Amino acid sequence: MERQLPKNVRQIGNVSDNPKIYVEDYVDTYLNQLREKAREQPVGVILTGELLKLEDENAVFVSGAVQMKEVKTNGNDIKITDEIMKEAKEEAARFFPECRIVGWGIIEDGSPMSRNREIKRIQEKEFAEEWNLFLWKNAREQEEVFYAYKFGEIMQMGGHYIYYEKNPEMQNYMINTRRENGVTPSEVVEDRAAKDFQPP
Repeated sequence: MERQLPKNVRQIGNVSDNPKIYVEDYVDTYLNQLREKAREQPVGVILTGELLKLEDENAVFVSGAVQMKEVKTNGNDIKITDEIMKEAKEEAARFFPECRIVGWGIIEDGSPMSRNREIKRIQEKEFAEEWNLFLWKNAREQEEVFYAYKFGEIMQMGGHYIYYEKNPEMQNYMINTRRENGVTPSEVVEDRAAKDFQPP
């Protein structure tokens, strides 16, 4: 089925840049739930989805997110070992086989600007494809900034869309990893609890 621009969207910020960024609601929920964990130490994520040209516009759809096992920071340095990166990319391929990697992100206390050089280094080493994203999310406040890699630079985007559609892969990932990260997709879990409770 050919992907269409989603009809049911919520706009965050000023979406005037190219590419247009669409983040599926479960992914957004998951990233927000990771903020709690990111207060103690930064959390890295790999973003999966599609890069498309729709109605003459470039669009990046983010329909999956996988947490990296460990991200270390020291001053302005971000340390993600090759092993951690490889493991996260393999996990992304396992849980989201239909998707490709469309970027990465860091959730932390602090400011994205202080890490510019490091972010660009990681972007160019691991996510150097045109339109690939970098997401910076604040662990304590509702603040987030998307950047897109284009023309060899990481450029800040004014805003993005949240879109809504069935996303069993993301639900499955959240259920599978909730023991590790304490994150649960509530309606899925309630649904299963109700089934388990049926009298014989």
